[in-house]
Amino acid sequence: MRRIYHRFPQSIDLDFEINRPFRDVLACIARMHDTHTTARGADGLVKERILVLIADGRTQFLDLNDLVPLAENVTETADFRVDLQRTLLTPEKRLPVSDNVFFLRLVDRGAVTECYVAKEGRLGEMDAMDLRKMLKGACE
Repeated sequence: MRRIYHRFPQSIDLDFEINRPFRDVLACIARMHDTHTTARGADGLVKERILVLIADGRTQFLDLNDLVPLAENVTETADFRVDLQRTLLTPEKRLPVSDNVFFLRLVDRGAVTECYVAKEGRLGEMDAMDLRKMLKGACE
């Protein structure tokens, strides 16, 4: 079943291919969902979290955990909303640093998967190339 979001941006920021079959890339996306890393930054400890939602009913997004197994429920094309959150961890509280939201479309092209990325808004320091690097790293 194709999972398309009807308001996917017409103007994309980046188009690239991953030399892996569609099902393999879906598995990579599923592994990335709801993960986080913690690193020391200039201001202190920073937590980076990745949340992935998949298009549902052409008008909304659904948490990936609600659609398991992913490879059996998605064919041909899938639209995702990827939310990359950065939070500064202090002893007193957690302070949101940035929230980068991307739309990601994966298209099955046989031995390769074509990817289209569009960033929602202009806030945040990340761009489409950062998401590409993360996705390719997760799939290798």
